[in-house]
Amino acid sequence: MAEPLPSTIGRYVVESLVGIGGMGQIFKAHDPDIRRSVAIKLISTRLMGGGDSEEYIRRFRREAQAAARCAHPNIVAVYDFALHEGQPFMAMEFVYGASLRQALDTAPVMAVADAIRIMLQVLDALSSAHELGVIHQDIKPANIMLTPEMRVKVADFGISRFVNAEVTSISSSMGTPNYMSPEQCQGSPVDGRSDIFSAGATLFEMVAGARAFPGHNLADVSHRIRFERLPLLPAAVRAAAPRLQLVLERAMEKQPEDRFDTARDMAEALQQVLAGLGPDSEADATGQERTRLSPIGSQPAAAAAPDSQKATRPDTSGGARPPEPQIDPDTLRLLEEKLAGYVGPIARVLVRTTAGRSRSVSDLCAQLALTVADAAERERFRRDVESFVRQPAPLPDERGRVRDRLPEHELERVQEALAHYIGPIARVLVRRATADAASVEALWLSLSNHIESPAERTAFLRRRQG
Repeated sequence: MAEPLPSTIGRYVVESLVGIGGMGQIFKAHDPDIRRSVAIKLISTRLMGGGDSEEYIRRFRREAQAAARCAHPNIVAVYDFALHEGQPFMAMEFVYGASLRQALDTAPVMAVADAIRIMLQVLDALSSAHELGVIHQDIKPANIMLTPEMRVKVADFGISRFVNAEVTSISSSMGTPNYMSPEQCQGSPVDGRSDIFSAGATLFEMVAGARAFPGHNLADVSHRIRFERLPLLPAAVRAAAPRLQLVLERAMEKQPEDRFDTARDMAEALQQVLAGLGPDSEADATGQERTRLSPIGSQPAAAAAPDSQKATRPDTSGGARPPEPQIDPDTLRLLEEKLAGYVGPIARVLVRTTAGRSRSVSDLCAQLALTVADAAERERFRRDVESFVRQPAPLPDERGRVRDRLPEHELERVQEALAHYIGPIARVLVRRATADAASVEALWLSLSNHIESPAERTAFLRRRQG
């Protein structure tokens, strides 16, 4: 038999029970002093009953302190903290809407553009909190509230803690298992990059319709998070937003130092993905209509709906991932420079992330080409990196140095072509470039840089094909 509702909690007049979270009950109430609706979070008597009741109260107070420090439009505002009949409660902003968990339970896959817009708001909230020294530690769909206008409110800083604050009895690995970072799974110290991992796991589920690391129990989920690579997004999502997989892989690297340094950095990468989708994204290439949320007035931001386990898995038709190739750093740097001319600063993220799952330099170049949105630009990029695609095995010269076998007739041919544009100095430049060229294609590409006119440079490179 359900317990009767309290008529008041502190000075607040209780109207209804609207949710049950991990720490207690969530009520909608009215503040008679300033005449506004509030959400009241009352700690569970079950948690209060054991020998650790003081620790639970301390944890609950910490939630109020952490959340109250974070004044931001995308964070649920905290108004008050007090005791009710010996039980702590927190009064906070009442959000008219539903949790992202509820939205995904109704429609498991979101339009890519809408999912990114939601996550950008989450990252803005996290960036603000991190700058204040507050780590959320439990970013998940149940803690992300959505208003009917799709405005985000991040809720439940219940297991967040101040950076460098002393926490004695409660492990830092208290997050929801499917969204926990590897360091949380191990009970290691965390910083803002742990929230970035959880944000990536949440975004993955939003567009894939399934969790990145499912499992039947905590041990299973924890093992997958710590040791398995992020699955591929469904093919339709990769086609609609080729760079999104790379951004998620960077956000969800196993080691914190390999992730985005800040929530703001991840947001900038997602902004570029969003820009690549084009201005019209009412329905994207996944076939998903623009996400719409009906008002659900009875659900406050602090409510944490149960996380239901989904049986479906993302597309893994690509089979097992190959081991990471050893692509030399100079090649990666040159590819970054090439790609940056087409996609901007995100080139470094794209190259480094894609290199980890490429079988060869040729495969890497092919995958990077897909990140260039415009078809004509994509073809230009492919031509720009053609020299990297085919690299003959190097042979030692008479001094024992390793160099490529470049046919003499090819050297004469490129020298004649270059002399047409720059004169007799072509002979000297060709001999110098030959010492460092990895292939004939690389030689032509290198020498083309000595031709100032773009039109003449293009004409020179065409002679290579003639």
